Amino acid sequence: MTTSTLPLETELLALPAHDRNSGIVVRHYGLDGKGGANFQAIGREVGLSRERVRQIVSEADPRWYFRSGGLPALERVIGIVTTSLPAPAASVETRLRAEGVTAQLFRLEGIIEIAALLQCKAPFRVTRLKGKRFVVGHEFPRFQDIVSTARRSVRRHGMALLTECLPQDRKARYGQRESALLEEVLSAQKDFRWLDRQAGWFWLSDVRMNRVVNRIRKMFAVADSLEIAEIRAGLARMGDPPAPDAILLEFCRQMPELSVEGETVRARTEISAGKVLNPTERAIFRLLSENNGCLSNAELICGTRALGMKRPSFYQCVTWSPIVSRYKRGYYRLIGSAHTGAVAAS
Repeated sequence: MTTSTLPLETELLALPAHDRNSGIVVRHYGLDGKGGANFQAIGREVGLSRERVRQIVSEADPRWYFRSGGLPALERVIGIVTTSLPAPAASVETRLRAEGVTAQLFRLEGIIEIAALLQCKAPFRVTRLKGKRFVVGHEFPRFQDIVSTARRSVRRHGMALLTECLPQDRKARYGQRESALLEEVLSAQKDFRWLDRQAGWFWLSDVRMNRVVNRIRKMFAVADSLEIAEIRAGLARMGDPPAPDAILLEFCRQMPELSVEGETVRARTEISAGKVLNPTERAIFRLLSENNGCLSNAELICGTRALGMKRPSFYQCVTWSPIVSRYKRGYYRLIGSAHTGAVAAS
């Protein structure tokens, strides 16, 4: 066997006899393959104070434990890890041993520390998710950033695609392994709910101020049942194209207040208009409901003016609120009313 094919422990490390102090230094830096440990943890293991362990480590130079000319072994390890990113750390450590690059299961935290000591920075890091270790490249987003991005997207759009939780400039570079890790990060959230796993659609049910949930509740505060096309029209006023019908139907099915039959969505329980509509919407709702659900533009303006509503508030409501829609030319209708003219999201 040539030197270039020896395992890391043989080629790079020259560990002395296991006296206590050497063992402490080796343990702290992870040169024993166990991943390293802080002063407090080592102190508990060997029966010394944290301060005494710190003194022992500070008096030693960890580079004493390296052979000269052993960098090829470290480079081979780093190369294999890099081609495996991202992945569960344990699976990469198993691969290193199986390929004979390490003689034992050598924790990657120790590899990172060894590289730093030899001024050969490893292009990866180890991070945790629910106690499980993962190794990722330095450019991979932090898990908490992925979750924050997902929550912002769900808050604005009601639901999201997995790929929307990745930085825009990196989406093209991410493949199956990155997608699998992304899914694992998000599905670890307690309120994570799939809408269509194959297509990558999901939502987070505990996100506060979910705009789509709020708008759908407004709709069902004035209507007992709606076709998915009318729900889509009401959501389209948000300015962003809604998800496909199948996704919207599944989203409604997962809302506890609603049930779905075919393409019809019904309210399971009464949703109070007083709680979900703003004052302008409540006024327009009352006027339309008192007039068979439909009024001309002039009639509605006249009615709202009599209630003290200013013209900008009126136009803002009929433009953006999901509870009204254009019905023919110059008419507004209340969603779910008997008038069945073509719905236009305007």
